[in-house]
Amino acid sequence: MTLIEVLVSMLLLAIGMLGIAGLQAATSRYNVNTSARSEIAVLLSDFADKVRANPDAAGNNFVTGATSASTYAITSDWATQKADALTISKNCLTTSCSSAERATYDMLSWRTKVRASAPQGASWVTGDRSTGFNVTVMWFDKEFTDKRQTTNDGVTANETKLVASATCAGDEASLLKQQCCPKDAKVPDGVRCTTMSFIP
Repeated sequence: MTLIEVLVSMLLLAIGMLGIAGLQAATSRYNVNTSARSEIAVLLSDFADKVRANPDAAGNNFVTGATSASTYAITSDWATQKADALTISKNCLTTSCSSAERATYDMLSWRTKVRASAPQGASWVTGDRSTGFNVTVMWFDKEFTDKRQTTNDGVTANETKLVASATCAGDEASLLKQQCCPKDAKVPDGVRCTTMSFIP
C-alpha cells in the first residue's frame, strides 16, 4: 500500500511539473510579444518628437494655409523596406541641415531603430501636420500561428501555419484600428501591426 501511495504521489507530482513547464513556455512566448510592443511604444513616441521638432517638413500648415507634402511619410511596401539599405548620407547631428534634410535624416535614423528594435521591423506613415499622422509599426512574430489538423490520403496530421494579420479597410474602430495592417504594405503572414495617431 505504501508503494502504491508513493507511485500515485509521483504521478501527481509529474503532472504538476508538466503543467508548470507548459505555463513557463507560454509565459516566455507572450513575454517576447509584450517586449516588442513595449519597444514599439517607445519608437512611436520618438517619431512624434522628431516631427514636432521639425514641423516645417511635416506637410500642410493649418495656421498659414501653406500646402506641401510631408517629408515624414513612408508608404513603401514590406518587401521594398526589407531591401532598403537605410544609408544615411548626411548626419544632421554633426552637420547643419535644412528642414528637408533633417526630415530625411530623422526618417532614416528612426527606420533603422525600428528595424533593430522590432523583429524584421518596418513602418508605414501617412498624414501631415494639419490632419495628423497615422504611424504603423510592422514586425514579424514567429509565434503568430494557428494549429490545424489536416487530412491527406486518410492520414491526419497537425499543421502549424503563420496567420495573416487583418488588413485595414478604413472603417475600423478602437482596437481593430490599432492592430490592422495597411493594405498597400503587402505584409506576409506572421506580421503584426500596431498603429498610433497623433497631431503634432
